[in-house]
Amino acid sequence: MSEKKTIKLRWEYLLPAILIVAIIAVGFMTFGKKTTVVGAEEYVEKLERKMASSLSKISGAGEVTVMISVDEGVGTIIAEDVKITEENGKTTKSSSPVLVGGKPIVLGEKYPEIKGVVVVCKGAGNIRVKMAVLDAVTTMFGIPANKVQILAQ
Repeated sequence: MSEKKTIKLRWEYLLPAILIVAIIAVGFMTFGKKTTVVGAEEYVEKLERKMASSLSKISGAGEVTVMISVDEGVGTIIAEDVKITEENGKTTKSSSPVLVGGKPIVLGEKYPEIKGVVVVCKGAGNIRVKMAVLDAVTTMFGIPANKVQILAQ
């Protein structure tokens, strides 16, 4: 007769093994990802080119130049461990970055907020074209009309 061998899994061995596999999986998922936007300047230039290209397709707009002003650079959003303690009716909140291998966990990037947009186009003398350009810019960037200036060439 053959003996059946049973393997007993112990939690103190299984949990670290699962954790290591999860960390390796996350590493493979993020390996090879490229960041196409390095900083605020590159981000703004890319937006300006895209917006100018789109606006130039509006009937009567003609050649378009777009300038965008932003409030700060591209920021990194990191995971934080937030602790809230309550003592004698006083609530204290403290946070610290979550570290893995001595490095913070990056959740994403925060792009700068758009403060204002200036559009210069040949067709801006026509009120219909000017309103179409204004609508496109305010819709695209989610900013109020008073932060957009449309000028004729």
